[in-house]
This record gives sequence, C-alpha cells and structure tokens, in this order.
Amino acid sequence: MGKLRRRLCLVFLLLGAVSLLSVACSPSQPATSQSENDAGKSNQDPIKIGVIGAFQMQAGKEIEDAAKLAIKTINENGGILGRPVEAVYGDTKANPEEGKKVVERMLYQDKVDFIVGEHRSEVALAVQPIIMDAKKIFMNTGSASPKVTEGVKNDYEYYKYTFRPMLDSNQLGEGFLQQFHDLVTANNFTKVALIAESAVWVDPIVEKFQEMWGDKVVYVERPPTDTKDFSVILSKLKESGAEAAMLLFSADQGITFVRQWAERQIPVVLSGYVVQAQSPEFWSQTEGKANGLMTWKMGVRSEVTDKTIPFWDNFEKTYGRAPGPYPGITTYDALLILADAVNQAGTTDSDKVVEVLEKGTFTGASGIIQFREDHGYNTGQGFVPFTYIQWQDGKMVPVWPKSVATGSVIKPAWMK
Repeated sequence: MGKLRRRLCLVFLLLGAVSLLSVACSPSQPATSQSENDAGKSNQDPIKIGVIGAFQMQAGKEIEDAAKLAIKTINENGGILGRPVEAVYGDTKANPEEGKKVVERMLYQDKVDFIVGEHRSEVALAVQPIIMDAKKIFMNTGSASPKVTEGVKNDYEYYKYTFRPMLDSNQLGEGFLQQFHDLVTANNFTKVALIAESAVWVDPIVEKFQEMWGDKVVYVERPPTDTKDFSVILSKLKESGAEAAMLLFSADQGITFVRQWAERQIPVVLSGYVVQAQSPEFWSQTEGKANGLMTWKMGVRSEVTDKTIPFWDNFEKTYGRAPGPYPGITTYDALLILADAVNQAGTTDSDKVVEVLEKGTFTGASGIIQFREDHGYNTGQGFVPFTYIQWQDGKMVPVWPKSVATGSVIKPAWMK
C-alpha cells in the first residue's frame, strides 16, 4: 500500500506540473472582448456602408455624389477603425417597394454595416422597419416626415438605430412659415396661396399654413409629384388674385412650374422650397426664367463651421459644379459623423455607436450637429442655420434672414 500511495502521489504531481506549464505557455487574452460585429474581421476587411436614394432625381444624385466624396475623405484619413470603407449604392427609384428590395439586398447579401441616405419620406418609412429588424444604424439624410423619428420616442429599443441629421417637416415648416410671414408683411400682401406636392412630408406644413393665414388663403393645390404640366394650376393661381404663393416641391417638377410661371408672367411672388432651385444648374434648366424665385437652401459658401468652405471647394473641384440640393451636404455630414462615432466607440456594434451618437456634439459642413431625444437634430443659432436664397440674374443671392443676407428681395420683372 505504501508503494502504491507513493506512485499515485507522483502521478498527481506530474499532472499538476503539466497543467501549470500549459497555462503558462497559452496566449494572453485581450483586456476587452471583441464585439460580435467585428469578430473574425481583420484590419483589411472593409467596413461597408449602404447608400440609398433615387439617383435619377436631382436630390438623389446629390446624395450619391456627396457620399462618394465623403467616403474618399474618410479613406484618405485612415478609414474607420483603421479599416478601409466601401460604399454599396442602391437606387430606390423613389419607389417604396423598390426601396425594400434594395435594402434587403444590402443587408443580407452585401452585408453592410450601416445604411445612409434617401430623400423620399415614403421610401424611408417603407425601408425603416427592415433596417431596424437587422439592428443596423440608419442615417436618414433627406426625408422630412416627422414619422421617421416618431418611433424613437414611442418604441425606443426598436427604433433607436434611426438618426436624421437634417430638419424634419415641423422644423422646415417653422422656417418656411416665418420667412413667408416676413415676405407677406413687408409687402402688405392680403391674399396668399399654397402649391404643395402631394407627399406625406408636406401634410403638417399645409395644415399650419392654413391655420396661420386663415381667410387670406385664396387658393391651395396639391399636385402629384410626377406632374408635367402646370398650365391649369397656374391659370387658377392667377384667377385667385393671390399676391404671393408658397411652393413646396421636393421632386423634379419645380423646373417646369417655375419656367411656366415666368412664361405666362403670373403676377405672384414665389417663395418656399423647390429642391432643384438649390442647384447652380437651375438657372439653365429653367432657361434663365427663375429670376425672383426664393427658396430655402441648406449650405452656402460661408464660414458656418471650419468644415463648410473646404467641403464646398472640394465638391466643386471634384464635380465641376457647386453643391446643390440639401441631401448632399447632409449625406456628407452623416458619413463623417458616423465615421467619428464608430472610431469613438471602437467598434461597429450598433448599440455602442448609438450611445456615442446620442451623447456627442459633432461639427459638420452644415453646422454644429447635436441629436435630440427623438434622434432628429437642433437648428437655429449655434447649430444648423436656416437660410433662403433668391435667384437674381443667374446667381443665388442670400436674402433671409438679415443676418446672412447679401442682397435685397426683388420682384419678377413683370410685377415691377
């Protein structure tokens, strides 16, 4: 028994020594665990970002061009997390069903990490649940409907991956209505009209416009977004006796409307929002007939932040034209903000990036960006300015508010 006991003790000692040696020689573990999103990926694997929009439309083309510029800028500065960034582009064709197909392909075939873009609210609302189901961050850079971010307040855990680095239609409406009020009161107009496309983002603005002006409203029209001929509408506008009309066009019908307005010399001052009128090509697109039109335009070449003029000049150098409709500058900002947030989070994990986006203050080309509780953002003094330009002899002249105005408002030649 004594020899057996001594042999067993020797065996146990040897086994213990082997175990200790095994632990001593094993590789050390990292101090922090790697997220599931980044597990198994090397520094050479690209981070993929889906960019969506109706690329055949002017606003959609602006999304695409600005995204390419932003991705180039990010990669020239080391990428994200030291990895290259690759964009996957998807043309939604301003169609909700097409948008769903594009987004599903991006998420489950292309395996994108994030999705950015889209300026049609109907499309954004259609694709949003698909992106939320995948728990991927959706930076919606052009859709104004408040419904896009309502879910963040009503069902935070599901919708928290949605962010909108631009104004919603409530904020836009406030700006549109204030500018229109200043225009009407300065000229002592007593009759006003509203021509607003039949789109969901416009609905709350139409309601507030009618409440604000009451019996001074003499004509309201809601044409479809694919309207090609405005002759009947313009005739009714003239017959109404309106002195000023607010226009709200986010599709491509603005060019035709403004050209026909000038050709018929309708004696009505036009102001509001015409997406194509934010582009330097608008003058030639209307055959030089846009003189006097006023529109909201996000982004002008001035020192809003230290990133504004570099963005403007880089865009102009790259594409041979000045930046156009608002979804360009908002998409550019969204991509650089996203890159900054992911680098701060140290991971592509959506939940951790959400935390950084919610707490951070970011400097963009359009202004200082700080997300609100509903994941929209703040505007006004100290944040993103709200500015109007008027087309005057082929140039976009800032005319409102006074703090940014470089010229005075003029009336069309046939109204002088």
